[in-house]
Amino acid sequence: MVDSSTSIVPTRAKVARWTARILSALILLFWGFFIVAHLFGDWKEASRPLNARDYVGLITTGAWLAGLAVAWNWEFIGGLITLVAYVIAIAANPAVTIFVFIPITALLFLASWWMRRGPRDHIAQVGTSA
Repeated sequence: MVDSSTSIVPTRAKVARWTARILSALILLFWGFFIVAHLFGDWKEASRPLNARDYVGLITTGAWLAGLAVAWNWEFIGGLITLVAYVIAIAANPAVTIFVFIPITALLFLASWWMRRGPRDHIAQVGTSA
């Protein structure tokens, strides 16, 4: 007889991981298109001088894009980078909240990492002293 309680966590972890990977690929392709279009397109100078808030937005956007790419190999680190950069971006410019798929994807990577962790033997050993 197969114990269904042990097989459900890896299945949920796989669903979370692949959902996060698909979302992150779509996000990276979407933003990558605009970055490439800006670099090779017929662009002019900025419509106004950039201020500190603009620079924070550019840096955090680059950070969460890098975090999404890193999360393909290292789910925890990439998810954490993405989530922290997103929170900083919101603090600098609350209009960033329209990009709801960014934190959802980061949380899916973190959830997948959490579900894939090995046995939590160290937690059980904390209460026992030999």
